[in-house]
Parts: sequence; C-alpha cells; structure tokens
Amino acid sequence: MEKSPVEILFGKRNFYEFLESLEQMAPERGIKTIREVIVKDGIGNEEKQRIKSYLPNSIKFTTVSSRELDRIAHDKNHQGYVIIRTKQKSFSSLGFEQFKQNISPNEGPILILDRIQDPGNMGNLLRTAECMGVKHVLMSDRDTSPITPVVEKVSAGAIHHIQIYRVANLKHGIEFLKKNDYWILATDEEGDEEIWDTLPDISQMAVIMGNEGEGVKRILLEDADYVARIPLYGAVTSLNVVVACGITLDRLHHVSQ
Repeated sequence: MEKSPVEILFGKRNFYEFLESLEQMAPERGIKTIREVIVKDGIGNEEKQRIKSYLPNSIKFTTVSSRELDRIAHDKNHQGYVIIRTKQKSFSSLGFEQFKQNISPNEGPILILDRIQDPGNMGNLLRTAECMGVKHVLMSDRDTSPITPVVEKVSAGAIHHIQIYRVANLKHGIEFLKKNDYWILATDEEGDEEIWDTLPDISQMAVIMGNEGEGVKRILLEDADYVARIPLYGAVTSLNVVVACGITLDRLHHVSQ
C-alpha cells in the first residue's frame, strides 16, 4: 500500500508550540498526524523527557546528527527540531459556516486579511495577531498564500493557537460581523482619520489588512466603519503590512485600557 505524503514541521519554537497545542487539537489534525519526531544529537536527557511527555509511546522518537537533519528538512533552518507528519490537505483552515458558528459578540479583535500573498508576510501576520490577542483570522481562499510549512515556521507556532478561516467572499464575512455588533476598521494611507483617534473597545473590533502592493480592496473599504491612516514622519511613504498590523492592533489595546 502506498504511504500517505508527508510534510516537515521544523524550527524549535514551532516544534514546541505544536507539541504544546496537541491537547487542544482534534486528533486527526494533531497527534494522529505525527509519523516521527526527530531532534539533533546532544540535547540533554531532561529535554528529551520533556518532548516524550507530549507523545504516546507509539510515536517514534529519534536523535540524529545535524547533517542528517539537514537532509531530512531539505536544508531548511530546522534549528535541530523536526516533526514528520502526514500531509494535511487543508491544514486546519475552517470555512464560512464554522466562522458563523464560532464568532459571537465581543470576541475581538478579529483580523481580516485581504489577499496576503507572500508566505513570509502571512506567517509574520499570524504571529503578530496571536501575540496581540487575536483568536480568529478570516482570509480569502483566492489570491492568498496557503498555510504552508514555511508559513507555519515563520509564524513561530502561532497558527496552532488561532482559528484560521478561508472563505470565498470576505464581504459576506464583514456583513456577518456587523450583524453581530462588530465595528470594522481598515487601514489605508488616504484614510479619513489617524489611527490614534478614539475607537470602540477592542473586543468589538475587526481589522482589515490589505494586499502588500494594492492595500485593501475598494469594495471592502466601502464596508468599513473606520478607514484610518498611520501617520508617517520619514521619507518613506508606506509601511510593510506586518508592521502596520502590529501598530494597529497595539493601538486598539491602548484604546481599551
């Protein structure tokens, strides 16, 4: 019988975030997907026991040389920690029906990503969002980076702690949020007001961050309750989307304090 295709989870932080989140994951997306756990030679017995504490005895645990890990991880920056698991067809992304079931009033901040195409930006946005208390991320299923092992690595394990929803139409998601008493904030360099101006409580907010080159689509800007700009003071006239997201979410937390 042909074996199922596998994928490589790599990087120390990502490695431990995945193991620590296994209890919260459905088994078919977590523990049942693990084929083998491999770490570099030389880690101490205490760390080995810590790793084994997350795993049933049936899962193979191996230590190998760094050179062998380079080969297994295809020369990616594994940092000495690798998990081989059954490849997931759609990772843990959920759909619009699950979004409607899981979202109730005052669950914010909710992050909406409009056509984020670079895997590095996607991973860093998810990492920033989780660090800033976001539990739900809504994104389009078209013109958007998939959740690849690279995105997972860059996110530093954040994807294991947030719910990611991929939908056909972001506008429908925004309409649903508004019906559930959310205010929608979009950032745009031509926004009507500065991001520092007074905003509603963070638990009632959803934030749209736009495509790396084009920003937020006009049709989504029209649905936003607030279109705000981040004031810039240097010669460069735009921010990376990840930096803009961090500034915006941080501002919302300060407003709520």
